[in-house]
Amino acid sequence: MAATDHQEDYVARLRRAMVRAICEVSVPEPDPLTGENGDTLYIGSTEVCEALTILLAEFLEGVPGLDTPRDIRALSEGVAKKLRLGIAEIRRVRAETGSDPPPSIIIRSN
Repeated sequence: MAATDHQEDYVARLRRAMVRAICEVSVPEPDPLTGENGDTLYIGSTEVCEALTILLAEFLEGVPGLDTPRDIRALSEGVAKKLRLGIAEIRRVRAETGSDPPPSIIIRSN
């Protein structure tokens, strides 16, 4: 297996593990009266993005070469570009396949 294949496999396994963890944490608490969890998994997109941003900062905090705001801004711009390209690719595939994104609603607390 080439180094690139190993890296892609590692990234895929990390992604699956994170999605699995997000889903497990998002399972509704059992109803106090019936003990049932219901049949809908509520994943807070805002909270997930916040948690992933914090996790990213925690992993990157000790990376050599991220010493100045300029260094961090350059890294942030690279991440932003990957997000833009990733979203565009997902939308392209959805348009080609006629699929829809997972249903979601925005809930804002007061």
